[in-house]
Amino acid sequence: VLVSESQSWNRYLKGALGLPSWLDLAVDHRTRFELLEGPFRPDEPDTQSQFALRTRLRVGVDGPGSLRFLAELQDSRVYGDKPGDFTFTQIDTLDVLQLFVSAKTFDLLGTGLRADVHAGRMTMDFGSRRLVARNRFRNTTNSFDGIHLQLGDGEAWRVRAFLTRPVVLGERYFDNDSTAKRRFWGVAFEDKRLEWLNLDAYYFGLRDRRLDLEFHTFGMHGCWLPQPRQLDYEMELIGQFGDWNGRDHSAFAGHAELGYTLDLPWSPRLVGQFDYASGTADPSGDETHTFVFLFGARRFDLASTGIYGPFRRSNILSPGVRLVVSPHPKLKAELKVRYWELAQARDNFIGTGLQDPTGASGRNLGTDIGLRVRWKPTPWLG
Repeated sequence: VLVSESQSWNRYLKGALGLPSWLDLAVDHRTRFELLEGPFRPDEPDTQSQFALRTRLRVGVDGPGSLRFLAELQDSRVYGDKPGDFTFTQIDTLDVLQLFVSAKTFDLLGTGLRADVHAGRMTMDFGSRRLVARNRFRNTTNSFDGIHLQLGDGEAWRVRAFLTRPVVLGERYFDNDSTAKRRFWGVAFEDKRLEWLNLDAYYFGLRDRRLDLEFHTFGMHGCWLPQPRQLDYEMELIGQFGDWNGRDHSAFAGHAELGYTLDLPWSPRLVGQFDYASGTADPSGDETHTFVFLFGARRFDLASTGIYGPFRRSNILSPGVRLVVSPHPKLKAELKVRYWELAQARDNFIGTGLQDPTGASGRNLGTDIGLRVRWKPTPWLG
C-alpha cells in the first residue's frame, strides 16, 4: 500500500531457493550507461559518460498474527565518471532504504474496512507521484522515517495519513539519516468508484528549520485510464502556500493531458500534454512564487533525469505531444516532443545553476525530443 499498485516484487528467488512461506527474499539490479555532450550546467566538461548502477536487496519476514517486518538495502554507485562530471542524486553507497514493521486487518472493529499501519523507515508513492514518489528512473531513492496509516474499503476508496522525517541521502556507507528539524506530513483521499474519474485529493506539509521554511501544499488529481477507441484524460491542480526565509510564499502548478487510443495494430495512443509550475517575477522582492516539487518524480511526464534532467516541476511552462505504440506484448515504444519556456524570465532555471536576473535572455528554453523503447523478454528481466 506504500507503493503504486503497478509496482510489485516478484517471488522468483524465493521459489528457486524453496524458502518457507514466512520468509521473503528478492534482489533487483539495474545498470545504465549515460552520455551527455554539450552540458548546460556551468563548469562541467564538454562530454560526460558514466555507468550508473543500482542494486536492491529486500528481506521480508512474517511475524505473529498480522505483523510483518521488511528490510531493504540499496547501493547506488557511478563508474567511469571524471572530475567535474555531474553525479548529484546518482551516488548513495550501501544504505538502509526501508526498515519497518507493519500490521493490517481486513475487518476493522467489524466494519468490513481494511486498516494498515507502517512504522519505521519507508518509501512512499502518493497519487500521480508528482509530489511524493519512490523513484524508479533516478539512481537514488527518497525514503522517510515515521509512521503511515491507511483506512479503506477494498479497492473502492482509501484515506492515507503520515507523519515523517525525510531521510537525507549521503554518499558514504550507512550515513543516511533524518533530523527532527525537518518534518514532512500529510493526508490523502483516493476514490475509484467512478470508472471515468479516478480521484485523488491531498494535503502535504513540509517544515525545515535549517532553511527557515514551511510549506502547505494542496492538490486534486483526476484521470480516466486509457482504453481502445476512447478518449482518456488526466488533470492535476496544485496550490502551495507558506513562508520561506521570512518571505511570503504562494505558488501554483498544474498538469493536463488528453489522449486517444486507436483500435489498430500496435494500439497507437496519441497524447497532448501541458505542464506549468509558477516562478517568481521579482526574485529580489519580499514574496516568492517558485513552486517547490517536494519529493516527487519527473521522468514519467517531463524528461529523463540522471546526468541530463534539465527540466523540473518549478518555473516552467511546457506543451507537448507523445505517441505510444506496442508492436508486441513484450515491446513498447514512445516518442515525445515538448517545447519549454521559463514561467518567469528573471527567476532561476531550477536545477541548472542558470539565471538571468535582468530577464533579457527571455523565457525560451528550446525543444526536447525523446525516444524510448522498452523490451521485457522475460518476467524477471526488463
